[in-house]
Amino acid sequence: MVGRTTISCDDGKTWVADRAWDSENNDHLCGSTNVVCDDASSSCSQRWYDGECSTFTPCDCGHSPGFSKGVTFDGEQFVATWGWGWPGTVARSTNGVDWEPTMEDANFGGIAFGAGRYVLAARDNFWSADGVTWTAGATAEFSGPNEPIIWSVRSFAFADYEAGRFIATASGNVDMDVLTSSDGGETWWRPSVLPPGCGSGVSTYGGIVYGNGIIAMIGVGSACRSLDGGDTWTLSTFTDDLIVANPIFRDGAFWVWSHYDHVLFTSADALTWTETAMTTPTTLAAVSQNPTTGTLVAVSSMWQGYDAQEFLRSSDGLTWEALGDGAFVKSHPIFDVQFGYADPSAACPL
Repeated sequence: MVGRTTISCDDGKTWVADRAWDSENNDHLCGSTNVVCDDASSSCSQRWYDGECSTFTPCDCGHSPGFSKGVTFDGEQFVATWGWGWPGTVARSTNGVDWEPTMEDANFGGIAFGAGRYVLAARDNFWSADGVTWTAGATAEFSGPNEPIIWSVRSFAFADYEAGRFIATASGNVDMDVLTSSDGGETWWRPSVLPPGCGSGVSTYGGIVYGNGIIAMIGVGSACRSLDGGDTWTLSTFTDDLIVANPIFRDGAFWVWSHYDHVLFTSADALTWTETAMTTPTTLAAVSQNPTTGTLVAVSSMWQGYDAQEFLRSSDGLTWEALGDGAFVKSHPIFDVQFGYADPSAACPL
């Protein structure tokens, strides 16, 4: 939230270079400082498309220019997008500390990189080969039986299937839809078979992940999988817990954690699942992994920040260590964590 980023250069033990828009006098916040999201004693001003500023008390960071909608890494740089309901920013960084805007007045539901391209997901979407110059793709015609136009992309990911697939879920007030691009975001197509409920709840929690030739959309206790690059899908239920953490693919299997039951579910096929009770019964939200060391890092909740915020670390996904005071700054909510080998900086010189 509030354009915040922070990085770890010691395998998730500590987090440094904490920064956010309200401490940088970012133009999108019209001079607002010391923002506390959803706190009745804290206000914020936000800049609309026409340049006019409006003040809100409390600050609704969930509908704001600084709402994080994703970050991705291409092997050399991170590219992230902020903005939901209000015009935000797409920016890139080679070191995770210094961020250069590459598109303003942005409002996207997610970002992903694969097959040599970045794609920004929305009904009006864009793609880029370098994260700097953006080209509009064909309109992604998300729709449903009750809503002929669906605007809001809820989850977005790349699947390394054949030449590559970009998969997006979108939902409105009633309906939801799934669209796929197999040409790097230039055009979009709808699955030929999509069971009712497939992709439901794949949003802030849950997610889309690829492995073993399978694309899996995991959310609200269910897994919807495709074996043919997103054309046909099958739906199965593996838990009655309606909230699950962001899934990952690790050691040849899909991994996902239930929010309330504190169980790790693993599956090689996204159909048959093995459940193991967590040694440390904790809630998890955004999860990422270091592919070299196997270390997992997570935040306990996307929506909790400040004194309630927890950063966690694990080697096996079952036992989790909550980082102590001083290991990270307790600040605005964190919605996404990505791993990448970045350029050195004063905060991470090695």
